[in-house]
Amino acid sequence: MGEHRLDEPERDALKREVADRLRDAVAALADCDHADGELADAASLAKSLALRLAGPHRKRWYEADPDDAALRTSYLDYSPVRGPYNAIAPEMQLDYVEAADGQRRVEGRARLSSAYEGPPHGVHGGWVAAIMDELLGYAQGLAGQHGVTATLKIRFRQITPIDENLRLSAWIHEDRGRVVMIRGHCHVGDTLTAEAEGMFARIQFDEIRDRMRERHAAK
Repeated sequence: MGEHRLDEPERDALKREVADRLRDAVAALADCDHADGELADAASLAKSLALRLAGPHRKRWYEADPDDAALRTSYLDYSPVRGPYNAIAPEMQLDYVEAADGQRRVEGRARLSSAYEGPPHGVHGGWVAAIMDELLGYAQGLAGQHGVTATLKIRFRQITPIDENLRLSAWIHEDRGRVVMIRGHCHVGDTLTAEAEGMFARIQFDEIRDRMRERHAAK
């Protein structure tokens, strides 16, 4: 009998499971004390897993055929900040919603383990900035075409705690055509822990892709 080939939902579920368990392992490595034997076993398992996951190059979204819409949007699945298939990404979910005042905005949630700790019991400021950049970047969808971050200003109001549910929100502040100004907040309960404002420049990603190809070819 031939090997059973997985369909896309099965592959999706397994990728998420692998990433989730690796995320658990990263958190446990950062949070727990381990006996020598446990560390030796874990090192052996980690080496075996790394070898098992090694394989052929996976096409990136910018290497896709222009008509392959699924692959061209797959970068979200592998985002280092919220990708469900990326084990270094913390738990994070973002959605477009319509607020009570009729304004469309982004609402989301995140939760970061001690693997992301900076100050005592708090999320490292670099990760707070990354989360806010991802939040504001996602909010570009409210204005249509996406671009890249031109400037990002973060104000740290309070320590953003680890192992607690973070409430995220973002909205379009001003659309200037070539650039979009977006603002966002991070709350824990009713406490504002961080606020951000970003300027995002609309670009043609295919031009960036071609430029980077030329750069690599010149090496």
